[in-house]
Amino acid sequence: MPFTYTYTARNKENPDQVMTFTIIDNHIKVNLTGLVDQVSEAVQEEDRKTAIKNFLTTQSGTAVYKAVERISGPVHINDVSPHFEDGQFKLTFWKRIAGLRFAPITLAMGSVDNPEAAAQFMDTLLDRQEQAETPGFFSGPLDYWATWIVLLAGAIILIKWPKKNKS
Repeated sequence: MPFTYTYTARNKENPDQVMTFTIIDNHIKVNLTGLVDQVSEAVQEEDRKTAIKNFLTTQSGTAVYKAVERISGPVHINDVSPHFEDGQFKLTFWKRIAGLRFAPITLAMGSVDNPEAAAQFMDTLLDRQEQAETPGFFSGPLDYWATWIVLLAGAIILIKWPKKNKS
């Protein structure tokens, strides 16, 4: 049976800002918006025009977040850098392409309404990270595309430089 753990973070100042994190074995999936719940609430209300108008005006950036969520998919648990201090909640996810880290995606919740649950989620996440294997081929600086691009550019310069000096 796979290990699962779900935590829903809600912003203390803006309760409509919700993120749900689900750890499934060695991966984490994020629902950035709670969009499905909000759509169903808008459809069920009696004054649908007002509800839909309010929904669209308050969720203008939500479509972008939802698109990022669809592109990113589940992320390996060791490609997540958690940070939780003084009630401030932030996670950085690394998107991998061809097995190497390509781009970070940072999600910052701000102050969460239940810091005890957030701390418990962070503890669980860190425990799972210790148990999981590294998802990439390399570790350290060689696990990033930027390092390989710089190395390739350096090799090209070293190969071409002696030819320029001889001419």
